This record gives sequence, C-alpha cells and structure tokens, in this order.
Amino acid sequence: MTTPDDAPPDQEVLRIDAGGWGWTWAADSDGRLHQVGLGLDGAGAAVEVDPVWYPHAHPAWGGPDPFRPPALRITHAEGTTTTRLRLDRVERQALGDDELVTVRTVDELLALRVAFRSRTHRYSGVLEQWIEIDHDEDGPVTLWDYDSIAPAFLVGPEAVVTQFGGAGWADEWAWTTERLTPGTKVLDSLGGIQPHLQRSPVLMLEPNGPAEEAAGDVIGCSIAWGGNTRFALDVRPRANDETRDLRLRAGANPLGAHYVLDPGTTFVTPTVAWTWSTGRGELSDRFHRWTRGRVLRDPDRTRPIVVNNWESTFFDFDEQRIVGLIDRAADVGADLFLLDDGWFGTSSPRDDDTAGLGDWDPDRRKLPEGLPALVDAAAGRGIRFGIWVEPEMVNPDSDLFRAHPDWVIRDRREPREHRNQLALDPLLEEVRDFEVSVVDRVLGGAPGTSYVKWDANRPVTDPGSSALAADRQSTAWVDWVHATWEVMQRIADGHPEVELMLCASGGGRTDHGTLRWFHEFWTSDNTDPVTRVRMQWACGHWFPASAMAAHVTQWGDRPLPFACAVALSGRFGFDLDLEALDDESLAVCRRAVAVARRTQDLVQHGRLVRLVSPVDGDDRGRAALGYTAPDRNRAVVFCFQLDEPSSDPPALVIPGLDPEVTYRIRATDLTSDPADLGTFTGADLAAGALGWRPRGSTTASILELTTSV
Repeated sequence: MTTPDDAPPDQEVLRIDAGGWGWTWAADSDGRLHQVGLGLDGAGAAVEVDPVWYPHAHPAWGGPDPFRPPALRITHAEGTTTTRLRLDRVERQALGDDELVTVRTVDELLALRVAFRSRTHRYSGVLEQWIEIDHDEDGPVTLWDYDSIAPAFLVGPEAVVTQFGGAGWADEWAWTTERLTPGTKVLDSLGGIQPHLQRSPVLMLEPNGPAEEAAGDVIGCSIAWGGNTRFALDVRPRANDETRDLRLRAGANPLGAHYVLDPGTTFVTPTVAWTWSTGRGELSDRFHRWTRGRVLRDPDRTRPIVVNNWESTFFDFDEQRIVGLIDRAADVGADLFLLDDGWFGTSSPRDDDTAGLGDWDPDRRKLPEGLPALVDAAAGRGIRFGIWVEPEMVNPDSDLFRAHPDWVIRDRREPREHRNQLALDPLLEEVRDFEVSVVDRVLGGAPGTSYVKWDANRPVTDPGSSALAADRQSTAWVDWVHATWEVMQRIADGHPEVELMLCASGGGRTDHGTLRWFHEFWTSDNTDPVTRVRMQWACGHWFPASAMAAHVTQWGDRPLPFACAVALSGRFGFDLDLEALDDESLAVCRRAVAVARRTQDLVQHGRLVRLVSPVDGDDRGRAALGYTAPDRNRAVVFCFQLDEPSSDPPALVIPGLDPEVTYRIRATDLTSDPADLGTFTGADLAAGALGWRPRGSTTASILELTTSV
C-alpha cells in the first residue's frame, strides 16, 4: 500500500505490477475501493481526483450504480440483499520474483468478509485473480453472483471481442469476433462435466479495434475452472463521446448454482488468469510461458508420438488384432501405443457403448492374457503402452450400477441416460475412492503402463446429490468441480511417472484449472485436418502445442500427407488403421515421424509465430505458422493450403529470426524426402524473400530452417 504525493489526505492506494502491465486501486474516504488505473501503464496511474469519481473496483449489489449488474450479489443471514464493502487491510507476500497480494474488505454493517487475491507471474505477465468470502453471521448467507474479476475499461467504437466456441461436440474452438455494442453480452457454458464443448473458457478483448500479431491492445482472459463458466460484458455509451464504458465480469457461471455458505466456512471463486498485451503474438507468448510455468505437468518433457487404435477398431478387436497394431506402430517409429475403449467388461462386456462402463476388469474373451500381455508386446518392440479409462461414468448395464444405483448424480427424478450412461456423484466419498481405485487397479494390474487417457462422455443432466441437504442442492455445481479435482490430484500424485491425457467427448475440459494434473488434452474429436488447422490456430493462442494432442485420421477423407502435416504442428500422433495402409501411405507416415523427430522439440517447446491466418483477414483459405528455438538458430514453418486458391499466393513473411544469420531451408510435402531450397538471411525472410509453396487444395509444405550449412 502506497500513498502518492498528489493523493488526497488519508487516501490509500494499491498498485499491482503484473509484469509489463498492471492496475491501481484507491480507497475513498469511506474505505470503498475504486479502480484508478488499468493497462500497460495502469500500475503507475496517478490519482488525479477524489477516488469516488473512478469506477468501483468490484461492484456489489447495493453499490452506487443500481442500473448495472453486480459482480457480487449476496443475501445475508437476516435477509439483507445489499453488500457494502470497505477496506480493512492489505497483505503482500513475496513469492520469489512474484507476489501474492491480498486486499481484505469487510461489510460496513454485517459480519461478512471478502478478500480480493492477486498472484503475479512477472516472467509471463499473466495475473491470477480470485476472491474468497467468509462470514460470522447468525446463519448461512446465499451467494447469487460471485465473479472472480470485474475490471472496468474505456473502449473505442471499434472495440471487438473474440469468443471460442461452437455447436458442441466436434465444433470446439470456433473463432467468432464481434463488435461490442451497448448492452450486456453474456458468454456462458453449462453441462458441468464438459461445458467447454459449447464455449471455451477464454476470451480475447481488443478495446481499440482488431489487433495484429505485433500491434494493438489485446486483453486475454482464461477462467481456470472445470465447470460452467461465464463472461459478461456490460457496455454503456458515454454522453457526447464516441468511447464507451465496459465492465467485464468473469468467473464461474452462477446459473442454478447459487451457493449457500455457512458461518465459519470460506468460499473460493475460480481463478481467472488474464493479461494486457501489445498484439496477439505477445498474448500467446504470455499465456504459453504462464501455462508452462504454473499449469502444465512436466512442461519440459517432450511428449511421445502416440498411436491410438480407436478409429482402426472401435470396440471390435482381440489380442491378435491389437498386437498387430502394436507391431505396425513400432514399425512406423511411434513411441507409444494407446489402447482405447472396449477392453473391459465381465458379465456386461463392452462390445459397444451400452454396457460395461464401470466394470474395469479386462474382457477375457478379447484379451485372454489381460493387459500385461499387451504391455509386454509393446515393450518387446521398444515402445510404451497406454490405456483409456472413463472413471467418472457408469452404464446402467454394468455390475457397478447393479451394486450401487445410489452412486449416480440424480435429483428426485429417475435419471436420464446420455450416451447410454450416467455420471457418478463425486460428492460421495465412496465414489471418489472408487474413481481413484479405477486407475490404481488398471495400472497395478498392468505394470509398465505409462500413459492414461482420461475421458468423460456426458454432461450433467439431472443435477442433484444425496450428499447434500435439500436446501444445498444448488451448491453441487461448484462442489462437483472441487471433488473431481481431488480425485485427479490423488491419481496424479499417486502415479507421478504416468503421463495423463485429458479428454471429455473431445475438448470438453480444455481449461487451465483442470490441466494442472495432466500433461496434455485431446483438442477435439473432430480430426478433419482442414477443420483442425483452424481449431489449433485458435487453441494455440492460449495453450502451447505440447498440450494439444493432434492425430492423423481419415476424417474428411483428406490427402494423407496433408493430414500428417497438420498433426505435426501439434503433439503428433496417429489414429489410423496402420495395418490397412499400402506401402506408399506407410512411407508418408514414416517420413512424418522422421520430421517429428527433427522438429518436435521446436513445436513443443519453441516460440509460436503465426504468419497467415485461416480465421480472419481477407484470405482464410491459407494458413501458416512456425516455431522458433530460443536462440533463433533453428525454426520450423508449416504452410497449409486449405481450399483451392482464389488469389495469387502471398509472399511468406517469417519474422522472429536473427536478421544477421543465414539459414538453410529444406522443404517437404511428405510425398518425398526434404528438398534444399537454398540459404536466406533472417532479414530476407522477414522481407518475404520466400514464396508460398503449397499450390492446390489440401496441400502442405513443411520448412525446416537451420543455421548449419
């Protein structure tokens, strides 16, 4: 807490330097907090007038503006519906180069406390914020709205917001940019277990109009929450002024999820991670550094080349078929074979998705020697073995459900099946223990298994829990997330050597909160490479490529070299029937693996550089992106022609290289070995000296740049 020379007497001013940007709050004479500055110079904003003339820092219902939705709305124990907070104290805790700042406030009348907490990560420039609420009132209070952040902005008439969502399954990461007009725009998700199928919990705001890769103001927000989320953008015009006032509220979606909080307990909102950057490229740099530094497990570990059997066999396989696929996976040069759904079931065999889920013993009809024989087969061929599980779900046709019908999420009504299955209730301790035991048993029964794909294939449709009292059922939406995270943490802690992939009907759980216990996520079940170029372009704004699993499949019936090139720009793998491929196709796969061996360190750990956008701009039928080494002595660039060219090809401008260094470039479309394109300086490449190479629809070119001659 500081008091600048020009501040009014007794005024308290709080400044947060988030690493290249920040904000300033000040308390007025009544102790109420106001936002004085925000942005690239926000941590140094001067308090030029009495703080009462600045926007409230985190408006509660009952504040000075009754015409705007609040960020905090509470019904107190004795019935009061308003909350008025005043500053109590500020605590600062050094965390190495970073800082944890806690601004503690109290209600001026009632025994309720709200702590606003901020944790900096100055290496990345991403700020984490959340609030904590507790009280000593005479009975429970009800939290109706509990946004984690609520900053105020002054935006121009060309301000735009970009959301990332679609129509649900197989339509994740759809890029939608809209002008901000007066009114309140709400972007939310529902479903509890896989809400991000509808809308990813990230938002990009460009307050002065569309930004570029290296220019323009960009605000990026990620709600680190494994449940329902909400962004609300309240835009108000200003009299005689083209600029507009914007209040952004972000956090858990409170729809149907009002929280009843008992005295002496603490409610913690989800963390919102956000930053203010110059250009979209810097936004991604910041979120990638923060994700590697604060979120992702084993961020420096290079992820394996995975072969999955799902689209080869679905549920129809036996041991001989799987061993044959393991042989072919090793032959093309993969690191790991992943056995997907269908390997388990006893009295209710898992021959389709109607039975067996919950009974996690191997189906001896398909696998007479169980999983150990497959682990040994993989090890004998020099590759690793992984397994698919869905521990949170159950089929009604299963021994588990017949023994424990009371374990499922349900209200008083008969629960509805979705995808022939029901969700287990993690608020029951015995269910949490069972879910942990699923992974423990599978890994314990097949020593050497080193990779687990964790799936979740249905939303919550009948919210209710027998673990909660009748007047607390609405709290389940929040409590389920924390209970599931407890299970995930126990499994991650119990098996630190095992790599974990996060999946929920595809990309239904792609959030920075749940990812803390995983190494990567399945980006989408939609693996059509044309669609995947656009999905991975959008997702890459927030997550490094090492987290984005991308497999070669037959979706969309695209040319195999093109599909391989697209997958190589993420965490590379295959979901093909490798035994059915002809020699020419196998040769393409082997070339792709060879490229992966040379470039996966760049793709997974290098700096992303976006070159040609497939989601905005004049020509969306092309895409190009690259990854550069930290010392800029190597790079790889992926160029994709998605559609038939409708215009002359552009020059390929490659920034971010050392302008004084000469690079040798080799190119391949995976139909043949790389060809030498000659040498170019970094300055030449930044000036567009290299022409666009892919020429026809669904073609690609992979350029490898090295400083060695």
